[in-house]
Amino acid sequence: MKSKIIYLSLLISIGISSCKKDLEERFYNPDALSEGVTDIVPGLFTRTISENKIFVQDYGEWYYLMSGGTSITGYAQIANRYVSYRYDWFATYNDLTTGNGFDDYPITGQSYFEGSYRRLKSWETLRSEWEKRTGQDKLDAQLYYKLITLVKDYQSGKLVDLFNSIPYFNAFQAGNNSPEYWYPAYDDPKEIYKAIIADLGNLADSFQIEYDQMSPTAKQIFGQQDVVFKGNIDKWVQFANATRLKLLVRIAGVDEAYAKPLIQETLGRQLPATDLTFPIWFDTDQKNGGGFWMRGLYENTYASFIPSIILKRLNYGNTTYEPGIDDPRLPVIAMPTKFNDYRHITYNIDEQTPIYDGGDRYYPYADNLPESFAQNAFSLYNFATFTRNDKMPVYMFSLAELDLLLAEIALKDLGNTGKAAEEHIKDAVIHSTDFYYALNQSSGFKDDPDAQGAAAPLYPAKPSANEIAQWGDVVKAKFTLAASVEDKMEILMQQKFIHLNILHPYELWAELRRTGHPKLEPFTWRGSVWTPFPERVRYPSDETRTNASNLSKVSGENNMTSKIFWVPANRNPDLYWNDYNYE
Repeated sequence: MKSKIIYLSLLISIGISSCKKDLEERFYNPDALSEGVTDIVPGLFTRTISENKIFVQDYGEWYYLMSGGTSITGYAQIANRYVSYRYDWFATYNDLTTGNGFDDYPITGQSYFEGSYRRLKSWETLRSEWEKRTGQDKLDAQLYYKLITLVKDYQSGKLVDLFNSIPYFNAFQAGNNSPEYWYPAYDDPKEIYKAIIADLGNLADSFQIEYDQMSPTAKQIFGQQDVVFKGNIDKWVQFANATRLKLLVRIAGVDEAYAKPLIQETLGRQLPATDLTFPIWFDTDQKNGGGFWMRGLYENTYASFIPSIILKRLNYGNTTYEPGIDDPRLPVIAMPTKFNDYRHITYNIDEQTPIYDGGDRYYPYADNLPESFAQNAFSLYNFATFTRNDKMPVYMFSLAELDLLLAEIALKDLGNTGKAAEEHIKDAVIHSTDFYYALNQSSGFKDDPDAQGAAAPLYPAKPSANEIAQWGDVVKAKFTLAASVEDKMEILMQQKFIHLNILHPYELWAELRRTGHPKLEPFTWRGSVWTPFPERVRYPSDETRTNASNLSKVSGENNMTSKIFWVPANRNPDLYWNDYNYE
């Protein structure tokens, strides 16, 4: 028997993105299917957790997400083009009706909705296989079923965050041969969240038990098949609990009585003790194909300039990087400009257009670093850390993200975290700084021919632990001095935008819509000042053909301005700054 076996489920047909590499190729294992292997359960699990648009982000999705500058990354002010009047499509930026302003095509046109149900058809297939087994065979399959249920719940939560009402309770079960499963109803999003929260608690409780019941051989196979955490059950437990905590914080804004006791109960569970990421199964080659999101970022380098609401909170002194005055994450998140400093784009296009027209331009690609340094008038996301990082891991959860959840829980008295909110804020700064310096140092871009030996400015030396802690104290002091809960939430969400930035835009957009923080810059175009705030994406047009009757029952929310259920009635009403003179 081969020493390492990767079982592939070739016995059923599951929709796979055209960009996705064959798993045999991903593992560089020509003998992935050993003679006589018939068990499809491990392969179903591996196929599902490696699907694009679940944990692994997708090239096509990201290409359209960034390209025009008018989708989620643009409207949430996470990244954008260097906009001037030359981009005349921004003249309809205030349009939240037709799709000519806010563009939800990266979701609705890239099969995010219907593709999620296709990808998770494997849940039903694996469940059916598990149910018909007996004895040790069933025990060996049980953990896979529980973990794939976690994946189904995780993806369903993301669908709620984007669409609000979705098919859930009767979805993923077309094999039941009944119309209510073929054409599932759209369910109440709050009830979906509650069901997922209950599910996640039960699943987290069961993972170790199910693992302990597996045979030694099954445990060995699981360790090989688990491309996410390499068979580390503790990390799956931590991820389930962290996801549960995040959903509970969201629902607390509309049902605190339900959420508070469960938040406290979850705080007593095993939560992440390290950053939860995993390496993709091949070095990403952004220039020469591949389905990973980094290719979409690379091909849209010109749409990865850093907006003011992020860069202003990294660079507090003059435009150069000044240790002790500026955030130590600045030089690993941002690229220096041709002025050898750090400058942010603005959404005041009336102010920015004369800069562009006056000759301050940019090199639009990430394939010639000296040209980028020579031409770029504003800061892009750091090529080494992000755009050309061949070792970019898949992000699942991180210590800094957990710290910021705990800070909000402590601030709003949703549970006893054991620390004051401002201490969690400091922890987040420290953990985030560690995260980004490690990510930066992992990158091999400095040795790439496109760097032409000029990459040293993209790899700053990491500050000492004491220096990082001192900056944590600076942010902690700002948070402590903030007068109101809303003022403190502004600082908290500023830190979340700095930390998650281009890595996790859907998460940032959800938090922006839920809290109304951080406040955005108004968009000024030829004297008009606009403050559009899209609340959701529309259902795909395919639903009008395949599930029209059920879709009609939620047609009133099929627009870009109906709020997701978790938006509290008292959400921060000041979604935009009054002008551009803000800290």
